[in-house]
Amino acid sequence: MKQKLILLSLCTALLAGCANGVSEEEEALLRTVEVSTIGKDTISSNFTYSGKAAASKEIAVAPTIPGEVLNYNFEVGDNVKENQVLFTVDSSNLNDQLRSAQASYNVSKLNLENAEKTYNNNKILFDQGIISQTEMDQIKLAYESAKANIEALEINLDVLQKNIGDCSVTAPMSGVIVSRSVERGSFASQSSPAYVIMDLSTIKVEVGVSEQAVNAIKIGDEVEVRMSAISQTPLIGKVSTISPASNQTGTYSVKVELNNKDGIIKSGMLAEVSFTKEKADDALVLPRNAVLTKDDETYIYIVEGDVAKKTPVTIGIETGETVQITSELPEGTQVVTRGQTYLSDGEKVIIASDTAPAEKTSQEDTAKEE
Repeated sequence: MKQKLILLSLCTALLAGCANGVSEEEEALLRTVEVSTIGKDTISSNFTYSGKAAASKEIAVAPTIPGEVLNYNFEVGDNVKENQVLFTVDSSNLNDQLRSAQASYNVSKLNLENAEKTYNNNKILFDQGIISQTEMDQIKLAYESAKANIEALEINLDVLQKNIGDCSVTAPMSGVIVSRSVERGSFASQSSPAYVIMDLSTIKVEVGVSEQAVNAIKIGDEVEVRMSAISQTPLIGKVSTISPASNQTGTYSVKVELNNKDGIIKSGMLAEVSFTKEKADDALVLPRNAVLTKDDETYIYIVEGDVAKKTPVTIGIETGETVQITSELPEGTQVVTRGQTYLSDGEKVIIASDTAPAEKTSQEDTAKEE
């Protein structure tokens, strides 16, 4: 029974070969190829550069009035809003100076009032010719001096009041505290920042771009930014600045901004920024290995029926895996993607996908027979 089934299978195969016009011996000699159907897609080539994430804005805060730190209100990692008090320094000495200056001001104010009365009274006498010009000039000088003195004291009071206010050091912007170097009882001065605040709501990534790529980039361009520490899915950023001059390394500084409202991007994270060099929509696209180049000729093999035909093509944008075909080709054309290296124009071929069902059927028959 088993021998009859095998004989029947052989006869079926021979009849199928005859029906296709190809004998089993001829079929064994035909080259097997894999094909891909040409279609339309978007293709682009990119420049990729490495950089680091940084805060869009960073401010080091130091007191304008040096002094002993009385207290501080924020720790590293805390969010702070603009004008909130970060820390305070001792203002007792300034308060003493203010009280003394206020007393001097009050005395000078009385002196000014007295000098003004004297001036007004003697002005009447001068107009009547009772006192001389010299006497009037001396009285006027005393009055003007009193006015100048009170103005100087007012300025001094304003300065002291401002300095006392500056003893409460406030945040110049909203952000995140990334550094604190003050303690209660320590001495804070302008020579060392007490706090460092970063605005991490927007992140910037700065990269050095080559001269071959810089002119293909425009401010406002959307770019892909990959940060493996966060996600394998690229983030979308926008080009914010492009340096018009190269730096010492011969590259051009380009800054890309990213929205970071959720705070997942941390300053210092590594990033790769991809800029689009060329892009084409609705383009004919093939796998790169389908295109051959020999003797300054670029071509592909298309399959019509069971015949491979050598077809010259012109190409446009190339990536590592795909290539744009700029010459005319009907969409849906079958192009050889594997096995084309040693093909000849007009050679008969077997498409690998066409042989798969036959192999599957033979396996099923063997399983049933067993």
